[in-house]
Amino acid sequence: MEEESLTYQLLRMLHAMENATNAEIRDVLAELRLTHALADMLWQLDPAGPAPSMRHMAARLRCDPSTVTFLADRLEQLGYVVRTTAPTDRRTKVLNLTDGGRAARSHLVEAATTRTPIARLGSAEQRRLHTLLAKALADTAPESEGVGATIVAAPGKDRHHTSARRTVPGRSG
Repeated sequence: MEEESLTYQLLRMLHAMENATNAEIRDVLAELRLTHALADMLWQLDPAGPAPSMRHMAARLRCDPSTVTFLADRLEQLGYVVRTTAPTDRRTKVLNLTDGGRAARSHLVEAATTRTPIARLGSAEQRRLHTLLAKALADTAPESEGVGATIVAAPGKDRHHTSARRTVPGRSG
């Protein structure tokens, strides 16, 4: 098999993985009243990390800041986030998860990480795959911790916020 053909097949498999995971978590997204774009943003809000600024979130999601504003508005309406002034710069707004947002995110992450086809691999297999994907993704993202940690829709489906495709840790969609 020539290298280009193998690369094409691998890309098709990654897209199939994304689609399979999206299908498996569709019920959770409906329950939480999330689109894929909203789920992607909620996924990126790490409750253990510092509250990201709106601009930082735009870079993480690879989208325009106005799109983050739109998404933040919706997540606020759902009661999942609040925007507050950054402690170090009162001109900057940061996104903070509410208790409801932490619960919703936890439910989303649990569903995505247990229902993905990757969950069927053993831990040694997952570590090998992680190593290979990390190598392939090295130096490609504005924020390496965001890569492989988001939920996205297939092209043309609910992709209001970005044209870049990203996948969840074992998730898709």
